[in-house]
Amino acid sequence: MSARPIGGILLFLGPDRAGKLQRLHELERTRQVHSLDRHELDGAVTSAADLLALCRQQPALSPVRLIVVDHAHRLDAACVEALIHHADTIASIACVVLLVETELSVRHALAKQHPAITVESFQGRPTASSKPFALTDALGQGDVAGALRAAHEQLVEGKEVFELLGLVAWQVQRWVAVKRLANSGYSADQIAAVTGLRIWHVERLRSEVVRRSQAVLDRQLASCWQVQRDAKSGRASPELALEQLLLELCETGTR
Repeated sequence: MSARPIGGILLFLGPDRAGKLQRLHELERTRQVHSLDRHELDGAVTSAADLLALCRQQPALSPVRLIVVDHAHRLDAACVEALIHHADTIASIACVVLLVETELSVRHALAKQHPAITVESFQGRPTASSKPFALTDALGQGDVAGALRAAHEQLVEGKEVFELLGLVAWQVQRWVAVKRLANSGYSADQIAAVTGLRIWHVERLRSEVVRRSQAVLDRQLASCWQVQRDAKSGRASPELALEQLLLELCETGTR
């Protein structure tokens, strides 16, 4: 008897990016996907040939490849039809996740129900207008949903992804500096004098890093730089890379 496939084609519908990202991490964990076997594509620039070529590659270090296609509503009909046609082969070696946040028209290829595609719904949550420090506040609280909402709102308002990646790295750098000084015995007043921060800001940053060890903070800062390099070099979708970084920072901060 053959083993049950752990791959397949999943369609994540709806505007709840936080829920989708958490579900992606669940898939990555339960399928035991190594980072070398995780791929991020943009549906606006992905051809059927490129997507199928990736789907047909045997995983390098994992039971299955995890292929995430953002803006999947931008895939053309030929690409969707090719996925459906090769669904059985894909299910044996790859898990393809199609992310769609816009409402699909009835004529769109992905709007037609097909047994080869499993649909999961991610309904949005009401949000207020973006606040200037909503993103860094949410990071400090370990609030992944709040951080993702804040990032999305700032992108909608015109901020660039790399600007937000820089903001996140700046916040983690401040955590690292405050943690090191506190570990060295500096008082809040002394930390404020050395860093140029206001005393109330130092107190807040100290409370945000109290459950983060120096080693964890150093790893988080290294992750910030690695994500920026991957996004700028085209090895990762900048928007997805930002979201994954936010999830990593928030989850680590609540452990």
